[in-house]
Amino acid sequence: MKSHFSFAFLPFALLIGYCTAAAAADLVVIDARGVSLRAGQTVDSAKPLDLKQGQHVTLVSATGVTLKLDGPYNKAPDADQVRGVPVANTLQLLVRQRQARLGEVGTTRGQAPNTLPDAWLFDASRAGTYCLREGDIPVFWRPSTAADADLLVVPADRSWKANAHWSAGSDRIKVQAPAVIRAGAAYVVTLNGTESAVKVENVPASLTTDQMRTAWLADKGCEAQAEALLRAAK
Repeated sequence: MKSHFSFAFLPFALLIGYCTAAAAADLVVIDARGVSLRAGQTVDSAKPLDLKQGQHVTLVSATGVTLKLDGPYNKAPDADQVRGVPVANTLQLLVRQRQARLGEVGTTRGQAPNTLPDAWLFDASRAGTYCLREGDIPVFWRPSTAADADLLVVPADRSWKANAHWSAGSDRIKVQAPAVIRAGAAYVVTLNGTESAVKVENVPASLTTDQMRTAWLADKGCEAQAEALLRAAK
């Protein structure tokens, strides 16, 4: 005879505990300083978080709300999520900061990012920071496909190089590098002789929603990718 699970048979105390656990949400650490937490680690929002003077942590919720906490602090982050910053606001601030830099008198370096057709592309024509999901191989993109192009990728220490020929009509290409293109490292990407300095940041698998990923991209400075992911979510 089949048995059917029912909340009616749970002791009251156990039922309360079950509902509380279900309501508790994991937050993901974006940034941590002076504390044992690391970026990408999950934190139970319902459990007290102890931060001493000088310690800092930035957390992101499943809805993309970022919460910056500084010590001294000793309570459950859940209680403070109402003062977190929605992902759209975070991205708007990033755009304003970039526009202010580009508007400075005498600024010659830095360009506004191109509009990416997909959030997980690296723009081969623009310098900057790009975010790569764990386990992914970078896919490079170019805004113009009218002609053939040559692409060269080398790490900052010049320990290896990867070449690729880009045929006309194609806007995306994967580069099979002799070594792993990894987070936290710097590279030089050369498209038809024009060099661009690129830094790669990791996107951990612990980010389970696109809102979380968008907030992460914005925080790490992967502006064009964050904008593309936000557009896709609308």
